[in-house]
Formats: sequence, structure tokens, C-alpha cells
Amino acid sequence: MALSVSGAETEQVAGLVRRCRDQGIRAELAAPDEGSLGARVRAARLVPHQAAIGPREAAAGLIALRLRDGRRLDPRPADEVLHRAGRRIASRGVDLLDGTGRGRRCAAPHKVEA
Repeated sequence: MALSVSGAETEQVAGLVRRCRDQGIRAELAAPDEGSLGARVRAARLVPHQAAIGPREAAAGLIALRLRDGRRLDPRPADEVLHRAGRRIASRGVDLLDGTGRGRRCAAPHKVEA
């Protein structure tokens, strides 16, 4: 899932989605007209990787990744992310960063009370 923070980054995010699809990586654009950023993140909460591009990332050619478990990874160059994703897909691996990344949780896990 590729998310643009605002309408200004939508073209760049659409380009990222095209690049993903060209490499055989499933990708979908969640544009600002589909709701607030928070709403789009919640709607895609089961997607393994969410790529967000805001003004800072767009200016630097970076992608900020959010993982299904809530971790947010530091922004990385788009080429690096696509290369790693392609390698992981080819090897049928599930860990995009191969244990080399440091992530931070964006929220505490929810407890379900019985």
C-alpha cells in the first residue's frame, strides 16, 4: 500500500506504484481523496508494508515504511526499498529488512479482554 500524505505527493506515489508493478511487486495507491492519512493507515492495517511519502520524503526521494506490527522504519531511498523488496520476494522471504533495520512502534499493542 502506498500512501501520499497530501495531494502534492500523489504523482510521486503513483510513480512508485508503477515502479513496483513493473518489478512484479503488488502495490496499490491510497490517495488523499480516500480519507485522512490516519483513516487510510487504519484501512490498510493488515497490509504487510505501507509506504508513505510526505513532503520531506518526496523532496529527498525517500520512502517511509510502516510494518503490519506497527513499527515505523526510518525513511530510506526508494531504489533501496524496491531492491530489497524484490530480493525478498525472489527468495520468498517475509522480512523486508532481513533483520538489519531498526523500527519503532507507533502505538502500544491493544489488549483484548475476555
